[in-house]
Amino acid sequence: GLKTGDTITESMLQLLEGEDWKRVRAIVTPTFTTGKIKRMMDIFTSCSKVLVDNFRKVAEKGEPVDAKKVYGAFTMDIIASAAFSTKLDSHNDPNNEFVRVARDVFHKNVNYRYIFYLLFPRIMRLFRVPIFPPEGVKFFTDVTLRIIEERKRTGQKRNDFLQLLLDTAEEQKIEDKSSEKSDDILNNYEGETNDQVFKNFHAKKTLSTNELIAQCVIFFLAGFETTASTLAFVSYYLALNPDIQDKLVAEIDETVKSGNGELTYEAIQNMKYLDNVISETLRINPPSVRLERVASEDYKLGDTGIVIPKHTTVTIPTYAIHRDPKYFPDPEKFDPDRYGP
Repeated sequence: GLKTGDTITESMLQLLEGEDWKRVRAIVTPTFTTGKIKRMMDIFTSCSKVLVDNFRKVAEKGEPVDAKKVYGAFTMDIIASAAFSTKLDSHNDPNNEFVRVARDVFHKNVNYRYIFYLLFPRIMRLFRVPIFPPEGVKFFTDVTLRIIEERKRTGQKRNDFLQLLLDTAEEQKIEDKSSEKSDDILNNYEGETNDQVFKNFHAKKTLSTNELIAQCVIFFLAGFETTASTLAFVSYYLALNPDIQDKLVAEIDETVKSGNGELTYEAIQNMKYLDNVISETLRINPPSVRLERVASEDYKLGDTGIVIPKHTTVTIPTYAIHRDPKYFPDPEKFDPDRYGP
């Protein structure tokens, strides 16, 4: 994996490899099952009401609106509540400490640092240049540890991403039936520092404190910019295509009406045209222009006789595939109906 000298960054699922990746993924994946996500619907609903109210206030002024900025505040509110048990109104309270620190994590040349780490890892490690601002990582670490300590002390639980990770880790630990003492999140988080490295987890199906914090941070990093941008693009295409907008509004109105004014998780899953609109938006504007995977062993491609050597990086050109008329006729056209009725 990418060695940055920062134990939090190195513990993020996307940067782990081998057995560590398998173990952490086995714990993180179940938190995104239908049943677990439904437990967080109250968070989504509450933040969505704030979003609607903020857009309503902007609309009443009759002025142009920076949709990306409004959606960015909405996304931050959801992630702060779901991952860090922190209730925000980022749009109307931009000077909140959580909001300021979170924005700094994105705005302090993070992308450039990451690219330099990929190109010159030894030099970056030599000069101890972190990918993420240390003060930001420390802030999120302190917040997470404070929440864990409070919940362990009071026995209180909350339907959020952090609690789902804690519950899943506990379930895995019980299944593992390991009686030996371990330095995991469920036992020895007290007094730990940001520099501590937790090892010997290969045989244990649990998370270290650093790994728990890392997944909460990556939940924020992976979801903030991508979700806000996608929602802004959806609004843009709907504005350009009023016929599509009318069709989508009709589906939403009918769904809300049939649910007596409420949108449930199941109702949203049945909104096929909404799914088509979002899928078409992501086709034209994918969050990442390509995907990369590294072969963990020599791999033979069926009967082709082609062998992908171990350690080879395999690149999937997402953006190019999405714009290929072979797969998507008239690829520049925004057409949600290409996915069916």
